[in-house]
Parts: sequence; C-alpha cells; structure tokens
Amino acid sequence: MSTSTAQDREGPQESRPHHSRSPRSQCLISFGSNLGDRDAVIAEAARKVVASPMVECFAASRLFETPSVGGPAGQEPFLNAVGAFETTCSARDILGFLQSIENELGRQRRRRWDARSIDLDVVLHGNLVGGGAALIVPHPRYTARQFVLQPACDVAAHYRDPRFGWTLGELSSHLSAGNASLALVGGDVAIRQLLCERLSAEHGIRTFAAAQPVQSGVALDAAMSGRWMRRPSAAAASGDPVASSKSPASSRGEPIVVKGDEPWVSAYVPKLPIGVRGQANGYSEAFSSDVSLPRLVARMQWAATDTQWPAPHQMWPAGGRWPEYRLEIDNLDWAVTEIASAIVSMRCPVRPLTPDGQWWR
Repeated sequence: MSTSTAQDREGPQESRPHHSRSPRSQCLISFGSNLGDRDAVIAEAARKVVASPMVECFAASRLFETPSVGGPAGQEPFLNAVGAFETTCSARDILGFLQSIENELGRQRRRRWDARSIDLDVVLHGNLVGGGAALIVPHPRYTARQFVLQPACDVAAHYRDPRFGWTLGELSSHLSAGNASLALVGGDVAIRQLLCERLSAEHGIRTFAAAQPVQSGVALDAAMSGRWMRRPSAAAASGDPVASSKSPASSRGEPIVVKGDEPWVSAYVPKLPIGVRGQANGYSEAFSSDVSLPRLVARMQWAATDTQWPAPHQMWPAGGRWPEYRLEIDNLDWAVTEIASAIVSMRCPVRPLTPDGQWWR
C-alpha cells in the first residue's frame, strides 16, 4: 500500500561509493502490490532482491494486507511487507536496482497513489539523512505508516531513525499509544490555519488553531526552529526543535482537548516533554500515551518549482528528538489529502497473512 512518491523517479544526487571500500549499511525497503496477481508479483520481487549481489543477510517480514489509503476509490487492498538487509551499495544504487525490478514486473507510473502491480521503496539506509531531487532517506512519510512500521517490527524493530534516534519499534508503539494526530510546523501560519479549516470541513478531523497568524507570507516557527521562514522559498530551518519547544511561544494556540480516540491536527506545535534525553533517545512510554501530544510533527515546506523538493538540510534540521512527517506543499488540495491520508495511515488495519517471512520462497 505504499503511496507513490518522488522516489518513484530518479535516484538521489549522492556520490556513488566504491563498493570494495564502503562499510556495510543496514537497509530497509518496503514491498507493496494491489494490482493483478499480487501474491505472485510481490514474491517474485522479493526473490529478485534476494538474488542480487548487492544484498546480504536478507530477512523478510510476514506478508500483511491493508486497505488502500489516499488514492482513487475502488482500489483493491494492498499486500505489504518489508525487507531488511546489509549492503555496501549506496542508496541511489539500491533505488536504481529496485526500480529496475519494478520495470521488469510491469510497473506503470501514471498518477500518485494509483493502483500498482509492484511498489518498492527505500525506507532507511544506515545513518544516511538526505539525498537529492528524487530520493530522500529516511523516507519522508514512512513515520506515519503503520503498514511499513508494523512489518518492520518483525525484522528491524531495533533499527533507529538517524534523525531523532527512536527505534522503529518505539515509533510503532508511539503511533498506537495515542490518538492519530499531527502538529503542523513550517511555512505560513495562515496556510496552516487554512489547512486545518479544510481538514475539519472536508474530512471531519478535529483541529486546533494557532493563537495568532503573523503578517502574510511570513511565520515565526518558534516551536521548532526559532528562525523566520518565507514562502515559496523557505530559508533553511536550523536549531534543536526540542530545545526551542521550551519557549512559551511554542505552546501558543487553542488548548488541545480531545474526546476518546478522535484524530486531530493542530496549526501549531505544543510543548513537547523531551527537553532532556530520556532512556531511549527521547522516547518514553510515560508520556507516549498522552492524547494531547501529537504522534508526529508534520514539517511543511513549499516545494521548489524545479525539483518539487527542497534541499535535505531544509527538510530535517539537526537535533530534533520528536518523530516527524515530511510534507512538501505545492498545491493546497494535495496537501489536505496528504495530511488526511497520514492520519488514516496511523490507524489503518494491518492484517498478517503469513506466519513468517518465508512467503517469497
């Protein structure tokens, strides 16, 4: 059920390493299929991955079935799985290899989130953070996707996201512990307010407004970076989002009070309780179930017109300890759909179909 992204195009602009000199990296990839003979195609894709000399010590998760999220209506459910392995190859090499498998198996790229016979993505590649115009690692939106995280817990629960230090097991538990929720940051406060209004009106999602929009076109992201950002070309945010979140300005907004398990989105980031690094790099079950805390911070930025992606250093300011979801904005209609889909992805049913990871043999 992986959604189509910019990763479906070219590889990132990273340098190609000399394989003989490169250290091994832990790599996590995702498999998805909801078109045609799903079982046969996804198994063949896994066999091709395993047979490659680029891949060492391969382990597959169980095979799962999940409903289609965010795409055109009427799609069949997805088969999903992940594969964990070691490699000396670059993320660009791995992506190119995966795309060649997609082509061999008849993948047709038509529109975002359309049905597809096979979808292969690079989710994590060692401690790499960044990439280029066509591949960003870690995958910008995997943090909201239980259909990636739950399979990953079968074989890579100990892998850590290099941006905020949480393991995939901790992240999956965190998404399940509280209400499906996102706190928006970046861009223009007025844009965030508008997105919240539309999410409420069009998708019935509970939203919480920021205290006061600032002057048009400029927003002070005190909660996350302490720097001014402008649209459409946002200046690079920097600094420690956690440290900045101690500022009184970070919790300015309508109080977050929810009923039951209702999902919610806020136009600001409330104060996050991770000023001191905890036992597991900021993760703590003591606060993870607090329903007034967002499961993820959705970092928004206007996409560059030439690449549709900002520079990686603008995407992931260093030092954050709260999990984030990357959201590029070039069309408000698309942004509303993507945010709503992220909320659904946090709670979509993920049903195991096989007892182990041998489904591809």
